[in-house]
Amino acid sequence: MILLLSPSKTMNFRGVASPAKISLPLFAKEAEALMRDLQLFSASDIVQREQLSVRLAFSTYESYQRFFVADQPSKAALFAYSGTVFDKLNPVTFTDEQRAFAEDHLRIFSALYGWLRPFDAIRAYRLDMNSGLIADLYSFWRECVTSVLMDTIGADDGVLINLASAEYFHIVDERKVAASCQLITPVFKQEKQGKLVINSLYAKEARGLMTRFIIENQLTDHKHLKAFMEQGYLFSTNLSSQNEWVFVR
Repeated sequence: MILLLSPSKTMNFRGVASPAKISLPLFAKEAEALMRDLQLFSASDIVQREQLSVRLAFSTYESYQRFFVADQPSKAALFAYSGTVFDKLNPVTFTDEQRAFAEDHLRIFSALYGWLRPFDAIRAYRLDMNSGLIADLYSFWRECVTSVLMDTIGADDGVLINLASAEYFHIVDERKVAASCQLITPVFKQEKQGKLVINSLYAKEARGLMTRFIIENQLTDHKHLKAFMEQGYLFSTNLSSQNEWVFVR
């Protein structure tokens, strides 16, 4: 069973150090080539093309310019991302056995690195799949990321748990992936004014909590995901389909 996550925009290179076991991203050379292109843009370009505030645009520009500096810190991807999903995942509390399970079963998409294993060393960056700086990152990454995902599925039991956002799951050839494995996308809904809706923030929290639930319990049978009950969620048989599992609260 392979778990897929999106990255977060926010990153943290302070605090807990990366584990001793660090790996090189599979597409490090491609990431370096993308960063060389990103370094050509000025802070003003970033403001205009990415629709960022001046402060954030200058911070992004400076991170691009320092990316290859020798003393620029790097950190295992699992510990470098610090957004809502990773806050709920809380990997710093994992045991050695849980870290090993994550290494085998968890993968993270990235606009810059394409495909990351938990202990791949990465540096600070800010880049979305729909960036106005690099044209069509989906086309840039789709073939190689789909290929490595297919290889990973083939080495596993053929079950893929998609806990990534729609923005990032589109990085792969979805029809090819769906035809080669059992693809399950958990969906998290809550009742509001008598209707079931998806709240973006709550959905992110739930994706992080479910990822932790799987890793913490070292689940290898996808049917056990139905036991997920964090923050009041319950699996809904009536609302779910073969590929979309709905949890409501």
